[in-house]
Amino acid sequence: MKKKAIDYKDILSMFLPKGMLDYFDFTDYSDMGDYYIFSLEEKNSIPDEHSSLPLVSKGFYPTITVTDFPVRDRTVYLKVRRRRWEDKQTGKTYSRDWKLVADGTRITAEFGSFLKKSYIDNHEVSIKVVADFCHLKSKTLNDYYKEHLSGYRSWNQLSHADQYMYFKDNLGENISIDETALSNGELYTIVTGKAGHGKHGTIIAMIKGTKADDVCRYLMKLPEGKRRMVKNVTLDMAGSMRQIAKRCFPYATQIIDRFHVQKLMQDALQELRVQYRWQAIEQENSNIKRARKEKRKYIPPCFDNGDTIRQLLVRSRYLLFKSPDKWTDSQRIRAEILFKQFDDIKQFYYLTLQLGQIYSHNYDKNVARVKLALWFNKVEQWNYPQFNTVIETFKNHNDRILNFFENRLTNTSAESFNAKLKSLRATFRGVDDVKFYLYRVMMLYA
Repeated sequence: MKKKAIDYKDILSMFLPKGMLDYFDFTDYSDMGDYYIFSLEEKNSIPDEHSSLPLVSKGFYPTITVTDFPVRDRTVYLKVRRRRWEDKQTGKTYSRDWKLVADGTRITAEFGSFLKKSYIDNHEVSIKVVADFCHLKSKTLNDYYKEHLSGYRSWNQLSHADQYMYFKDNLGENISIDETALSNGELYTIVTGKAGHGKHGTIIAMIKGTKADDVCRYLMKLPEGKRRMVKNVTLDMAGSMRQIAKRCFPYATQIIDRFHVQKLMQDALQELRVQYRWQAIEQENSNIKRARKEKRKYIPPCFDNGDTIRQLLVRSRYLLFKSPDKWTDSQRIRAEILFKQFDDIKQFYYLTLQLGQIYSHNYDKNVARVKLALWFNKVEQWNYPQFNTVIETFKNHNDRILNFFENRLTNTSAESFNAKLKSLRATFRGVDDVKFYLYRVMMLYA
């Protein structure tokens, strides 16, 4: 029996929205490691509804990017170019009527189902992007989705969503507690589960405010048995977060996020740099004033790379955040000059790197305790106020900092999730309905 020839178009159609290849040509793809990009452009076939007109192709509308269903757990992005045609006689421009809009405001049931199942409910895509793609007014589509497609009005947490919402089934052994500003600067305490990996099943609770008593009152609504199952809680050094974790998850080990610890040291280093910068500005102003009195032009001295002392301290900010192997050539030269001028900045910079190295090695908790103690001693020898404050802070949270070395859990997933929430919030710019935004959050991540 003769084998059937492989039709790659049939295979490709399995990975693209139904009917896509009837109207679009597949032009390219890219494997970006974490995601795929498929590029398509509309075929140069005059739309049936305009077949009586003398149309010629006049290129494409700007490319739009749409998030599609994942393939092998990797996100798929469709880069789509829609074609436009021009009437040779009148110069009027036409595009294909996708039959998605009738009478200006109505949406077909087929398209409504497509929106419900494919894009808006399950992807971090702006309703405006979908509306632009389909030649709809974004407000029209937003209202239609909200009132008719989404199930928003029948949501069982609608009445209190702007104050709190929780999803008990997402509680697991490892969780994170963090805070973020969602709307008009209003802070929310967010409890997430690490098992959700920032996708469906991630949100455990979102509660307006950060006051421990208020947050605990709502978290206590979660079943006590499930709260007792939590083994580890990652969090920052805020006192309110500590109280929340202790009262609501009493059997869990609290783990201070390593990046909050490292950031304290980095902040102290930057404060030292800024302190010298202000001194340099003050000295420069004095020199200019003296030059004026002596009726001469003041020319500030420059280093070999062209920086003045003031510019050196300003331009060194970002290199102090990096390890030496990530410096550019100009940053390496600048660092050499900076460290030659300010030995204490050099010493604290390398002490900051040493702290990161302690965290990077897979030390036993008791070994890490010794390593950190020796590191504390090196910092304390300088007796600089801001660094002494860092050490005192570390000592106050020492046990919870050392808990990191038992399971090496961090709050990175929570920070990443907060960034997703803010990105999604940006798609609601101009929309004041916080509850509807929270409903979208729930659909994507609960």
